Amino acid sequence: MTSPFASRIVQISDTHLSRRRPFFHHNWELLVDLLAAEACDLIVCSGDMTVDGADFEEELAFASEQFRRIKRDILFVPGNHDIGNSRPDVRGRESVITAERREAYIRHFGADFWMREVGTSLRLLGLNSMLFGSGLPAEAEQNELIRAAAEQADGRRLMIFQHKPLYLASAAEDKPTQGALYPEHRQLLRQMLSSRGEVTIASGHIHDYKTDAWDNLQQIWAPSTAFVIDASGLLYPRYGVRRVGYLRHLFEGDRHTHEFVEPDCFIGIDLGNWMRAPAGFQARYAKEPLRGLVLEGRAACQTG
Repeated sequence: MTSPFASRIVQISDTHLSRRRPFFHHNWELLVDLLAAEACDLIVCSGDMTVDGADFEEELAFASEQFRRIKRDILFVPGNHDIGNSRPDVRGRESVITAERREAYIRHFGADFWMREVGTSLRLLGLNSMLFGSGLPAEAEQNELIRAAAEQADGRRLMIFQHKPLYLASAAEDKPTQGALYPEHRQLLRQMLSSRGEVTIASGHIHDYKTDAWDNLQQIWAPSTAFVIDASGLLYPRYGVRRVGYLRHLFEGDRHTHEFVEPDCFIGIDLGNWMRAPAGFQARYAKEPLRGLVLEGRAACQTG
């Protein structure tokens, strides 16, 4: 563990676990051992723990069981694959957040938004990206928590974990996309945090590693541990470093540094070819069967 004057947090994202479609379980098995050996105070997973947890609660149960194997203190925020995407559905034919999906998520992963104090100098805030604009009662409760965390001027650094980034390429983007917070939600969050001084927002979702800044908001996009969607030969923009891995965050006093970790044992799975599917990537991702030998009487992947 780190000294009393420092904190170390490991951020993982987009593990996409599934008993039904265990495409990415090789890297997961390696990650379980890697995280068990990490000298950190806390692990945060910034969403999409599952492939299809929004539509199949058994996938939430399976992923939750897998995370318990790590035997470490882990905090979670939901991704669109876990709880349904943002409302309204701008991509078409996509599962969106509902009260029922939110309740299923909470049964298996706990609160979908939360605040945690780490030591005497760090405040962590976990947000549900899909609550913005959902109209659910929890949306107002989350906004109240954001304001409270921002207004408590007690000298603590504020770091936010959420699944979706604020934007894709620029804060000036004015068209809603399921790849980031909708423009009006981005502006609302910025307004609620405007008086706080520097705030770090760590997200996932895009499967790229990137850093950016917007006013007082310092942004870090975490890579996926599961797969990338490569741009080569496709009309798909490259936002940052497109490699599988995870992040280490180190806090020493008022100083925050982070490190991109790319384990040499990981397999860099690229799903870019699924962008060519006539129905689009999302449809292919949800329906493509796992092909390979599954022995009778054994699960398609190891669970312990």
